[in-house]
Amino acid sequence: MSSSVNDETRDALGGKGVVSLPHFFVNGKYIGSVEEIKQLNDSVELAKILEGFLAMDSGFVYKICGDMRFVPCPNCYGSRKVYDEEEGELRRCLECNENGLIRCSNLALEFYSS
Repeated sequence: MSSSVNDETRDALGGKGVVSLPHFFVNGKYIGSVEEIKQLNDSVELAKILEGFLAMDSGFVYKICGDMRFVPCPNCYGSRKVYDEEEGELRRCLECNENGLIRCSNLALEFYSS
């Protein structure tokens, strides 16, 4: 969905080349891949790591983004271009990523629910 997410993940994994998903992080700390999470779950270590976190209903889905965590940019509506009135021309939108998307957040929630 975003090259910045790939860059963040690559940095968090120590700069490894290709990022294959999923990788799991808790409070910014790398926990592991799917196989490592399965092992942690089997050994009850995962429960210890997640202790204190609120559990969500397994059927919960963010309605705004459909759990994709990105929505079209409300500044350019996903086109990646905005009209610069001073210059009289289209410019690259600085609010969104290379796909015309922003991360789903409270800001997006407010925009798309109004």
